Amino acid sequence: MTGWLVLLGCSLVNYLLRFLRWDFYLRNLGHTLPRGLHFSYYLAGFALTTSPGKAGETIRSLYLKAHHVPYTHSLASFFTERFLDVVVITLYATLIFRFEQQDHPAFMLMVLVAVLLLLPLMQSSLPRQMLTWLARHITPRRLAELFAHIASLFHQARYLLSRDKLLVGLLLGALSWGVQGLAFYYLLWLSQVSLSLDTAIAIYALSLLAGALSFIPGGIGATEAVMSLLLIAHGVDKPTAVSLPIINRITTLWFAVILGLLSNSWLGVQGIRVDYQQLDQPVEPQREGDQT
Repeated sequence: MTGWLVLLGCSLVNYLLRFLRWDFYLRNLGHTLPRGLHFSYYLAGFALTTSPGKAGETIRSLYLKAHHVPYTHSLASFFTERFLDVVVITLYATLIFRFEQQDHPAFMLMVLVAVLLLLPLMQSSLPRQMLTWLARHITPRRLAELFAHIASLFHQARYLLSRDKLLVGLLLGALSWGVQGLAFYYLLWLSQVSLSLDTAIAIYALSLLAGALSFIPGGIGATEAVMSLLLIAHGVDKPTAVSLPIINRITTLWFAVILGLLSNSWLGVQGIRVDYQQLDQPVEPQREGDQT
């Protein structure tokens, strides 16, 4: 029982740290909400975290709209969160090369340089200009609209990717996913699996990336399969390598979904409900003079 409580507690810390980052973004965009209620909105998004690309988590935007938070601001915060999560998890994944190959320092340095070059690029107007050009010249209408929406998100997120806010976002992201990696290491320790801390965190991070790249909602199946294969490759027996990913996902993904459902239920009891008719309303256009 203690083991389960520790694992669930680490997940709660992960969610809290990510919420603090989310709240930090919205406060910088000029929106201050009661933190308890705001945290409930944030957790409510987890009810749909198994949607493709976690896009269902944007249900928070509907709750926040009642507090006069424009869709452009909440969606920009969501986009920035997802981008920084990918950066942090990718860096954690490179830890697996620390003892696996003799040329691991060069590989890790290459990844770090690529990330450091990518971050300033995200702060520039170049991605938006490229996507806008594609939106104007691509023939399929739906694809052109997709590029136009992505270009708008890049423009809106630039403010949140400026230097001071970028550092805070990266720090909170590193802490939140680091705690989750520690929880996976603790799970291995409970199962008497002898792997180093950096290898355990790297396996966890690589599994998350594989799940994301699979384009399967929530990475269900793909994440567990890759985690099992990596554990087997590091000498873990097959029964243990199959069971540990399931336990890990129960205490992370499915725990988050349950909290999201409970949060939505609690908000409903409080008389706070999502008006899904708002989904038919167009997203506010982004003006060039806006800070985001």
